[in-house]
Amino acid sequence: MKQGNIIHDIGWVSWTPRPEISPDFHIIELDIGNRLQIKGTGHSGSYGSWQSRLIQVAEKRKYELGAEYEIKDVANEQVSIYAIVTWFDEQGTLLQRDYIDHLTLLNDGWRRLSRTLDSPEQAATAQIELSFRWSADGIVTWRNMTLAECSKLDERVVRVATTYIKPTDDFTKNLALMLEVLDKSGPYNPDIICMTETFYEGSINLPLVDKCQSIPGPLTNEIGKKAAALNSYILFTMYERDAEHIYNTAVLIGRDGGIAGKYRKMHLPLYEAEFGVMLGTGHGMFDTDFGRIGVMICYDQEFPESARILALQGAEVIFIPTIGDEPLQTRARARDNGLHVVVSGCNGPVSSRIIDPMGDIIGHVADEETGAFTTEIRLDERKYTYWLSVGAGNGESRSLFKKERRTDEYGTLLNTN
Repeated sequence: MKQGNIIHDIGWVSWTPRPEISPDFHIIELDIGNRLQIKGTGHSGSYGSWQSRLIQVAEKRKYELGAEYEIKDVANEQVSIYAIVTWFDEQGTLLQRDYIDHLTLLNDGWRRLSRTLDSPEQAATAQIELSFRWSADGIVTWRNMTLAECSKLDERVVRVATTYIKPTDDFTKNLALMLEVLDKSGPYNPDIICMTETFYEGSINLPLVDKCQSIPGPLTNEIGKKAAALNSYILFTMYERDAEHIYNTAVLIGRDGGIAGKYRKMHLPLYEAEFGVMLGTGHGMFDTDFGRIGVMICYDQEFPESARILALQGAEVIFIPTIGDEPLQTRARARDNGLHVVVSGCNGPVSSRIIDPMGDIIGHVADEETGAFTTEIRLDERKYTYWLSVGAGNGESRSLFKKERRTDEYGTLLNTN
């Protein structure tokens, strides 16, 4: 951190919605710089912020923002503590508000919030707010508030492909179709190709024990060769045999043809459980050379908790191999979390679609037999909505829907009854 970027003395003023719910505000003067403290006054409705003066900025530039804080007797940090930057134009009109919400724990027990943001078009000034709310007796102390222009980063463009194949009841034909659709994707140079759920064996009329394989095994080896030839990640699912258990498993093949990871389906529909499939544990999170991806399989998409956990763990795009077709759920999972969602279905070509973070469908497969749809998405792009939470300006769902959760009231979600 550069000392010149630390903004101790820029006219911080206290703010509260109403005097009757105002917490106490204190400036702690130290040789190393001022610390700003907010303290509850015994009632649960306390709400207040330290607000900086307006800081000159330029439009469409990249800025690094940060602040460090220490808390005492705060019941729910997620709900009660936040830092936010508000962007204004030359006339002082609100343009956009962004939480500074990337949390790091420091060695001395303090926490650091940070975020790198693009200033919006027409931005002329910015204001940082350090806030405390809804804690009767808690105390928060802030230090090392920073705002500094930084170098523009390259756009993080990823080329993703989804596929559709009409299944047959023959292993050899199904494998040939899988390789064919991968070849159809190849000319578009995708970074990752998603295939439908259990395509290789799902339509084969044999007992489950006669159509599952180990991982690695013959199927992963064949798909691995194609991944290496195409220099693409490939995501597909299969029935995996592991000792006495059989799982519905998503396999991520790396660009080198090796197994980059696997995820076992967590939510099993009753019919699949009655076939003898074992439920998986853990969430489908994988780090690739282009970013972090999340994976859900078919029935997983019906449970919003899974997608939310993937988002909280840093997924930048979610992939859903599925036999069915759930356009409402897949679009909702995208909108819920402000993430792209890539679906590869088996219920007609339109069931294989790519959805943007606003829940709008970018496109889908058109070929009725064997086809692919490829598009470029930007992982660094942020989608904003006017009046979404922040007042008469633009708010970003990906950040807002994480920060403004009422984690103190979600205990019922853990009830197993």
